[in-house]
Amino acid sequence: MSSTPFTVLMVDDSAVITEMYSAYLRHAGYRVEIAKDGLQALEKLAQEPIDLILLDIVMPKLDGYGVLQRVRAEHPAAVLPIIMATSLSESEDMVKAFDLGANDYVTKPIDKEILLARMQAQLRSRVPTRQATESLAEEIRPGVVLEGKYRLDSLIDKGSFGSVYRGAHLGLERPVAIKLLAARIRRDPANLARFQQEGVSACQVRHPNAVEVHDFSVSDEGIPYLVMELLEGRTLEEEIHRHGTLEVRRLAEILFPVCQVLAEAHALGIVHRDIKPQNIFLHRGRHGEWVKVLDFGIAKMLGEVSLSQKITQEGSLVGTPAYMAPERLADQPYGGASDIYSVGVILYEALAGRRPFAADSGIDILEAIQVERRPPPALSDRVPGLPIEIEQLVDEALAPNPGDRPSASRLAERYLAALGLDPETLRAGRTHPEESVDTGTAAAEDPRDEPDGWIATQPDLSEE
Repeated sequence: MSSTPFTVLMVDDSAVITEMYSAYLRHAGYRVEIAKDGLQALEKLAQEPIDLILLDIVMPKLDGYGVLQRVRAEHPAAVLPIIMATSLSESEDMVKAFDLGANDYVTKPIDKEILLARMQAQLRSRVPTRQATESLAEEIRPGVVLEGKYRLDSLIDKGSFGSVYRGAHLGLERPVAIKLLAARIRRDPANLARFQQEGVSACQVRHPNAVEVHDFSVSDEGIPYLVMELLEGRTLEEEIHRHGTLEVRRLAEILFPVCQVLAEAHALGIVHRDIKPQNIFLHRGRHGEWVKVLDFGIAKMLGEVSLSQKITQEGSLVGTPAYMAPERLADQPYGGASDIYSVGVILYEALAGRRPFAADSGIDILEAIQVERRPPPALSDRVPGLPIEIEQLVDEALAPNPGDRPSASRLAERYLAALGLDPETLRAGRTHPEESVDTGTAAAEDPRDEPDGWIATQPDLSEE
């Protein structure tokens, strides 16, 4: 056993079983995390470095098969072993588990010594993820220079899949944002491919209102990283939280450039898949505000079948359930219309101060939309005086059938038309010029001419 213990995630809704087996495993030198249901197991996995999962099948909220399918979408069997530990002993249950990617299958009551032997067989020749993370933490620190080009200056934010640092391009003496892949997943070739695809997708969407990616590489130490522009300001999520709701005119200033970026991406066959307030950034420059769409990195390249199969598996829920279209929650084919649904949720939330469905769980949202066929509360009931054209437009964006939703361009055009606004006044994506430092400048400038400031690009590599 390594000096750093392996971490086992035990997923079982029986407190008696988890208490008994966790005590035995801890005595054997393992570190044990416990989850009482499937959803809690996924949360634990996103938060903690896990080396092996002991997974029951019959559980509330999300059963073991569902957990297995979700985990395998991100962690191959060779990287994260999963041993099914269940009372189900029928051959069809075992076959289903192995088909979904289980490494081993044991039935209750489980002999403790046999369980320990099977775990050791799965973990043989491995290094504990926590130990690898600690080792990488020594490699990655402020002052480190990647490939002689990029210096890490300070940690800005950290997620389960990666971290973002404020840094500098030494040759150009230019501040940049540097996103690093987390240590616990960089050993997985599939995760590395997905991380690389982030740079590919983002670079293909060339638009002033999309965050710019300058470079992608893997350092001599084997650290994958992305180099992006620095942003200063706040997210739309912070803007909504600060004001509670947004005025329809203010929302138009944000909606129009977002839809421009999406229209460009959809024309290229790229679906963002995680449009949400946290991924819409209000960048403050010398001459006003520029709206930036972040994280095209988890976008799916439609048509690149062979590549997409390497990067993601069917059944994977890449994105945030509260903003996810019903066809994605139901694991059905999807396209650009799925991004439009997400925009509809954002519009509803920004105008009403709450999302159309209170549930955060994708399962609960899907039940409300498809099973109960329950529409969201009327937007006009929550926003008195709202133009009927805007309410109808939001309803169409939230239509359960993707074919009933407008395109990104059409959505923006109709929203502006409802307010009598000229699209050309918002074409550049810069808003609030009256708040700029240089009030004498009227012409919009390309945001890439703006000085770089405090980085606020999020490390949203996690898949909620």
